[in-house]
Amino acid sequence: MGKDGGGVRGISSLVLLQEAMGRMEGRGDRSKTPNPAEYFDVIAGSGTGGLSACMIGRLRMSVSKATEEYAKLMKSVFSDKKALRGSGTYKGTKLQQALQSMIEEATGNKNEMMRLSGADGCKTMVFAMSKHNMNAALPVIFRSYKATTNPGPSCTIWEALYATMAHPDLFKSIEIGDSAVRQSFVGGELGCGNPISHVLAEVKRIYPGRYVSCILSLGAGHARTIHIPNTIPSYLMPRTQDVIVMKDMATDNERVAEEMAARFQSTNEVYFRFNVDQGMQEMEAGDWERLEEVVAHTTAHLHKAEESQRLDLMIQVAMARQASVPTRHIDGEISNYMAGKPIVFNRCPAPTPVYTGRHDEAHQVVKCLLGGTCERRVCVIHGLGGVGKTQLALKSIELTRETWAQVVYIDASSREAIEQTLGDFASTKKIGHTYNDSLSWLESSRGPWLLVFDNADDPSTNIRNFIPGCNHGSVLITTRLANLALYAQGTGSTCHLSNMNKFDAQALFIKAARLEDHILSDQEMVAMEALLQDFGYLALAIVHAAAYIGYSLGITVAGYREIFLSQRRRMLEQYSKLLIKVDDYEKTVYTTWRMCYDLLQKDSQMMLWLLTFLHYDRISESIFKRAALNTHTFDDSVPPNDLEICACKHVKQYLSNFLDSNGLWDSLRFLNVMGDLASCSLIEFDRMNLVYNVHVLVQEWTSTVIPQSRALALECTTTLLSLSIDRKNDGESRNFRRELGLHVTSVLSKRDAKLGPGDGARFARIYDETGQWDRKELLELHILELEKQALGEYHPYTLSNMGNLASTYLRQGRLSEAESLQLQVRNTQQKILGEQHPDTLSSMNNLALIYLEQGRFQAAQSLFLQTMAGHSKVHGENHPDTLGIMHNLALTYRKRGQLTDAELLQVKLVDAHTQMLGAFHPDTLSSMSNLASTYISQGRFTEAETLQLRTRNAYKRLLGEEHPLTLMDANNLALAYCNQGRLPEAEKLQVQLLETHQKTFGARHPATLTSTHNLAATYLEQGRLQDAEDLQSRVVDLHKQTLGENHPDTLKYMNSLASTFLLQGRLKDAEQMQLASLTLCKQYLGEDHSTTLEHLGALATTYRKQGRLADAESSQQQIMATHSRTHGERHPLTLTSMSHLALTYFEQGRLEDAWSLQASVLRLRQQVLGDDHRDTLVAMNNLASTYSDLGRWQEAEQLSVRVVRISERTHGSQHTIT
Repeated sequence: MGKDGGGVRGISSLVLLQEAMGRMEGRGDRSKTPNPAEYFDVIAGSGTGGLSACMIGRLRMSVSKATEEYAKLMKSVFSDKKALRGSGTYKGTKLQQALQSMIEEATGNKNEMMRLSGADGCKTMVFAMSKHNMNAALPVIFRSYKATTNPGPSCTIWEALYATMAHPDLFKSIEIGDSAVRQSFVGGELGCGNPISHVLAEVKRIYPGRYVSCILSLGAGHARTIHIPNTIPSYLMPRTQDVIVMKDMATDNERVAEEMAARFQSTNEVYFRFNVDQGMQEMEAGDWERLEEVVAHTTAHLHKAEESQRLDLMIQVAMARQASVPTRHIDGEISNYMAGKPIVFNRCPAPTPVYTGRHDEAHQVVKCLLGGTCERRVCVIHGLGGVGKTQLALKSIELTRETWAQVVYIDASSREAIEQTLGDFASTKKIGHTYNDSLSWLESSRGPWLLVFDNADDPSTNIRNFIPGCNHGSVLITTRLANLALYAQGTGSTCHLSNMNKFDAQALFIKAARLEDHILSDQEMVAMEALLQDFGYLALAIVHAAAYIGYSLGITVAGYREIFLSQRRRMLEQYSKLLIKVDDYEKTVYTTWRMCYDLLQKDSQMMLWLLTFLHYDRISESIFKRAALNTHTFDDSVPPNDLEICACKHVKQYLSNFLDSNGLWDSLRFLNVMGDLASCSLIEFDRMNLVYNVHVLVQEWTSTVIPQSRALALECTTTLLSLSIDRKNDGESRNFRRELGLHVTSVLSKRDAKLGPGDGARFARIYDETGQWDRKELLELHILELEKQALGEYHPYTLSNMGNLASTYLRQGRLSEAESLQLQVRNTQQKILGEQHPDTLSSMNNLALIYLEQGRFQAAQSLFLQTMAGHSKVHGENHPDTLGIMHNLALTYRKRGQLTDAELLQVKLVDAHTQMLGAFHPDTLSSMSNLASTYISQGRFTEAETLQLRTRNAYKRLLGEEHPLTLMDANNLALAYCNQGRLPEAEKLQVQLLETHQKTFGARHPATLTSTHNLAATYLEQGRLQDAEDLQSRVVDLHKQTLGENHPDTLKYMNSLASTFLLQGRLKDAEQMQLASLTLCKQYLGEDHSTTLEHLGALATTYRKQGRLADAESSQQQIMATHSRTHGERHPLTLTSMSHLALTYFEQGRLEDAWSLQASVLRLRQQVLGDDHRDTLVAMNNLASTYSDLGRWQEAEQLSVRVVRISERTHGSQHTIT
């Protein structure tokens, strides 16, 4: 919050704040009056704005007390002018005395220091100007907290306030500081009358890495420019001086306000400026006797509808504290770019304010949830839609809120909604990113938690799969499905909710109709009772009817019932086929909704039509805003049909109502329409998550009253969603598209007509964001069919969508289909567009990625080289696309064992990223970490460790100890320790990493399992075989549960466990596990896949240990031949397979064959890796051993001595290889 200076006019900002606090009190805890310091982290001001900021921020006065003290001080200071003016019109001594008196009353010490010892709570800033250095209009900040940069002088509160008010035309300057070095200060209004820009710069410094939700700038009223005569009579001088002061203040304040408005024009509900625009034009700085006039003008200003609505919006934003703008952007041009914006998890909403009755049911639910100390409790509330199941659940949660360490509230209307919410919870808690991560965390968390599944009405969801498998915690389910009561667990765990009883229904009706303060006549009471019977005491119908009566002036309960009875007969006949399909319920609420609907404005009715086919939950303003702003960029590959044209025209015309004359989004118009709907209870606003909800029954009913055909109505909603989807890649846009998935699925599930290719492509992009590859594939197949028919097979749009489908196949693991389709796209684009066209280059890169996934490294390398050359020519070497391909190529080099080539590219990447992004950018650190991994592969452990320590420290400072990138980098460092033989250091770091992963992500998260596996590998190096087996068994079991037994990672870990069995001498166990994993590899990956060959090699080792040397030789011959054919003879996999075969020859007594292979391996290792690499030294040692067995003692000795010398030089005398 920033407050302008303005002399006595400054009381205006306090009046504004008083109104805001009063409205906040009405929305929150009514037992106490809120204080601005409880809602704002920073309160700052300049001049008299600094005075009031310090009152409410540093001195923690209530707004009413601050207003009283402000008026008293103004009167005391400005009521007496100097007879002779030297510097300033008013007496500085009086200002000092008044300030000290106020501070002493507030704190007990008139010389209380400005700076507090602690750093918690609201921070206060007061601005003044240095008397002798005002050239740059840079103010000095007097802070209530410690600062290391430009800290400002240490002084008392009264000195800081005197300094900020010491405008040279009003008061003499003040000197502050010790006796040796004292600084002179004058009022902050000289160049800093509106301090908000300086406040934001300070916020960026003291809150790095944070987000700002609300910026409030309070003016002190407009003071228009006043013409000053060239000659001023002496008797007018005292008053004219004040006028000049006011003119200067106003000019500066409004200039800054205009700059801030421009800076924040692209943001949504972050910056709010309030300033009284009429009534203070000729008010002077010292006009203390006109304080009441200022209050009156401010109050009148707030009564304006637009200002009142803006104030309500500001209060809503301030109370929600939603992360909106990162502090790193707050002091410059602000856009809607929100990269890294954190995922915000839905908090459990509060029950409706008109909640009434259901005391017995609430007691039953609470008793069930709290009754189990050593067992899990599952309470199921089931009944008809509209009876109040959700509200009963929310009330029960409210009654037990203090009991739970964690409440996880889930919209359980579909499996996708459940998985998304649990995934968001995992991301928010930093325990992972999937629903399984959340379930694992709940299973392991011993603190009391409550898991709520609301509206679990879809039988296909199988809610049981989402109930944690543990003997603790509580689960609450609301559903229309009576059979879900089978999952109930515990005493009183099934609550069948039906109609309200008579007395609760009456109380609810009176409350919802706002009739508590009215005495109803006997006739009205009889009418109300009859009406409640007509409704069947259904809670939803009661609330809607009562809201209608409360909303409509002049209508009585009896009058309402009379209309209802006449409407009901006609309505029931018209909509008899669409009644709620529940056998034992004969009443309907459709007629009640019809009467509310007729009360709506036309724009509100049209809004309800658009909401009808969306998912009923999480309907955000962003859908409509983005759609309205994207109407001019809407383009399709295929001309739309008549239905699509009509729908597009309707939607664009309707959305134009929410744009102002400049084509900008008018949020107030949208809020007015939604407010109209909410006033009749047709929609609800979730204040916790800032989204709208529509009851599913309301949606069903609305579909029957839309005047358009159902096909056109559905097409309009389809068009709305399609228009809202753009190609922006900032964090806010990605989060928006992720939230849109449920709405897209809802619309598609209701459509009979086929989607147009434009809509289909945009919806496929949504499924790409949410990872729903099967749904994406179906849409892309449909798009491809339409575009082939309309445009032909060789049109760029058709080819582009074929490439998209190939990418989807790649994501699904369907590599052969992905390759075939991508080849077709690449070849066609080369013929039609040419080799250097961006589309062709993109297809080549995608094809190379498929090759890489297939393990065809030579083909991938060749294509990456060709693509990188083309991108460099078209975009330049430092273009992000070029650097991305360079990274892919370096990865390919490393996989092929071309480590020097990989290193050269990665050094180039590090330099490019450092130059363009800076040394501490995440992309730069990632490229440095990749380079360190290559150093490890080269055996350059010291260089790798140096680089990894550097990146680890940078990650910790930049992202924090528990960020995934920090943990991944620490894991790389631990592996470097292992490679250096520093096993105790590696173990210590890996144990820390495992504990952090388990705490942050949960035991089932892939990163946790990788960390567990790495620690097991270190135990193996230490010879702790049982410890290694325990960890590896856990990893295999969890992978089977979460990913399935055929997942590549599961197979990899099964192979590792089998190797441990082998080391333990459990040869039969090892063979059985290896045969099982090999069978799965062949089935799902193919005979020649590198993973399949790795498993075959492990089995061959087991055969060799069992003495089955012929079987081992046969398997190893197959492996070597396949690797040589696929990768070439120089590839590390080929050389490793040759070494294994040589060892089998050795054990068969075929020493010459063993020697021949080992000599070839050593020669190729030296060519590829050099003499100093660990693999080369191993090859030397193996060959020396064979020389010895052949009786070639001199050659054996020479080679062994060479191995020892190189090992000591490169790795040290204590390394395991030495």
